[in-house]
Amino acid sequence: MAEQKEEVKSQSVMSLDLGTAIRKLLKILKRALPRFVSGKIVTLDINQTGIRIMETRGGMVRSWADVSFEPEEMEQMAKGGKATLGAKVRQLMDSSGIKAKNVIVSISGMYTISRLIPMSNLPPAPTLEESVHELAQEIMPVPTEGLYVFWQVVGTNEGEQQVFILGVPRDVMDDNVRALKSVGLNPQVVELKTMALARAVNKEQALILNIEPTSFDIIMAVQGVLKIMHSLAWRQDSRNIGDAIEYLAANLEMTVDFYNSHHLDVPFDMTNPLYITGQMSVEPELMEKLQTRLGFNVEQLTPPLECPAFFPISQYAVNIGLAMRREMPVLNSDGGAGFFPLDVNLLPQTYRPWRPKANQLFYAGILVSAVALIFPLMQISEEEIRKTTNLELKNNYLDNQLQLKMMEIQKREPLQKAISEYNSIVTRDVSFNEDIKVIINEAEKVGAKVSSISHGGGEINISCQAENYLSFRAYLTALEESGRFSTPIPPPEGYPYTRGGAIKLEPQISE
Repeated sequence: MAEQKEEVKSQSVMSLDLGTAIRKLLKILKRALPRFVSGKIVTLDINQTGIRIMETRGGMVRSWADVSFEPEEMEQMAKGGKATLGAKVRQLMDSSGIKAKNVIVSISGMYTISRLIPMSNLPPAPTLEESVHELAQEIMPVPTEGLYVFWQVVGTNEGEQQVFILGVPRDVMDDNVRALKSVGLNPQVVELKTMALARAVNKEQALILNIEPTSFDIIMAVQGVLKIMHSLAWRQDSRNIGDAIEYLAANLEMTVDFYNSHHLDVPFDMTNPLYITGQMSVEPELMEKLQTRLGFNVEQLTPPLECPAFFPISQYAVNIGLAMRREMPVLNSDGGAGFFPLDVNLLPQTYRPWRPKANQLFYAGILVSAVALIFPLMQISEEEIRKTTNLELKNNYLDNQLQLKMMEIQKREPLQKAISEYNSIVTRDVSFNEDIKVIINEAEKVGAKVSSISHGGGEINISCQAENYLSFRAYLTALEESGRFSTPIPPPEGYPYTRGGAIKLEPQISE
């Protein structure tokens, strides 16, 4: 009996071990399968001094290469030489053996403008997109007509969502995209270097210093949100190593101080990691002295991608971040949570191939079904169509007649108005003749002479002259006391010591 129990127990243990082994095997297969079925991803990191290209497949870096621009090439591209840039990219792909038509490309944040705005600050508008574009016109320091404007709702800040708004100069974007298209390359995604670097680091709290020969970037991630993306131009070759280190360190410290001054309650934790990337990150002397100067916790970049042992990770950090746009679902297929920074595709809509969306296909299907259902109802007889046509013709005729009548009425309106005004003058209680009689009689009484009378219905203009100013004053007083004119009567210039002049009278209307 004891032996049977022991045997049953042994079998259950073996069964449990087998089940665990199967689950682990399935988990491994689930993670490994995408590496064999996923397509290759080719990324391009284009900066002012050169190009870096990298190919990945299934979460693994397969090949990479870079090329530097000659001084004359840099000068040509600075003047808008799209053909030079495109030819250089094609030359690098041919020499490295990396073949692709579709690529993911980075763009420098040097001339871009970004803002992080609370949702509550957005102006009212019918749609969120219209509200964002209206706000962008207000906050951007340059006219938005010269920018491609992109936006994305990002994580919460003390319970409130925020909107990241980005403006990219149209000429910079157009030059890069057209240069690639000129050599047969199709940029599917365009992304800021700073966003790609944040994705490569894959940390919710971190500082990133990306150093290139002619520029450097400072990125600060706090609670999974990119709080600061700062790109500056510099000439590393114009400074000695001591000045270069001090300049980089000072800018990094000023960035942290700026953030802390706006977040006094929760300052940036200096124990958070600092990652140094870019072409200059492989300069031993620069890195050694820079780490000694900085008071930050400098760590080596360990991206989720599987990289060969001799692969220069820090130099290709931008490419790694670009590749992780597509590789991230593969890397997190086991259910693990990763840090997903801003995921904005900066490729303008005009350069994107049209593809129907799922909802568009759905509504198209509904439309086709509706047409199929109502088609039998549209089989109307020829007689019914003829009757409908006749009714439409009659309706058009009546409508034209109505329009003619309305035009005739409009033409008569001025005449009707004139007649009404004439009737109102004729039927007015106060007689024009009586007004004139009073004016003449009162003038004769004081010995004044009326040289002209102009009666306009609403007002009477007279010109008179008395023997002296006392007679003229008596004349005005008599006109006011007659009760036929509105008082007081405005006297002419020079009154009360003038002997005459122009007088404007307004007939008194009887109630």
